[in-house]
Amino acid sequence: MTPDNARSLHDSPPRTMKTRTFARIAIALSALLVACGSHAQVRERTPSSPAARNAVMVPPIVYGSYRGIQLSESDDACGVPGPLRQAVKEELEARHRSVLSVPGSGMGATPSLKIEIIDIVTVSAGGPTIVVTRAVLERPGLPAAQFTAQRQMHIPYSRITAQTTECSAMEGLTRKLGVDIAKWMLKPTDGVYLVNGRR
Repeated sequence: MTPDNARSLHDSPPRTMKTRTFARIAIALSALLVACGSHAQVRERTPSSPAARNAVMVPPIVYGSYRGIQLSESDDACGVPGPLRQAVKEELEARHRSVLSVPGSGMGATPSLKIEIIDIVTVSAGGPTIVVTRAVLERPGLPAAQFTAQRQMHIPYSRITAQTTECSAMEGLTRKLGVDIAKWMLKPTDGVYLVNGRR
């Protein structure tokens, strides 16, 4: 073996080790970049705040149909949609849900709770007062869930005064419907039907 060949063989291992070292560094950097990219994507998919995770959009309550009969404002002597929406809003907020009329900035795909009044009965002062509501919760990426709640009340004869009207029981009734809907929202199972808070 000539001196030149011996020098060549002697020089090869250091060059090989340097090549392997550079390769390992390159692999490590690539893995780090991939990890950083994945972390950024996860961060982008994560809601920006607790408010975003707990927000629900509640559009104005409307009149719906029940057993093929369409309800309208003319059937509602007590103006139920406004007080009912306020009761739902307060009960949801008491359970740490943020209620929106329209999607807020940074809220992303906010779930929507659409409520219809599908039946109202108001007979006379002290007579039975009945309201039936249907709520539909629409959530991105999940099937819609539907909930029906019926509440009925009457004012005891002993409490009827000259000021009592067919709408006198409506405030307490809408408050209880708000509780029913807010409780269902804690675990929104499809197809639930409650009458006075019970199945």
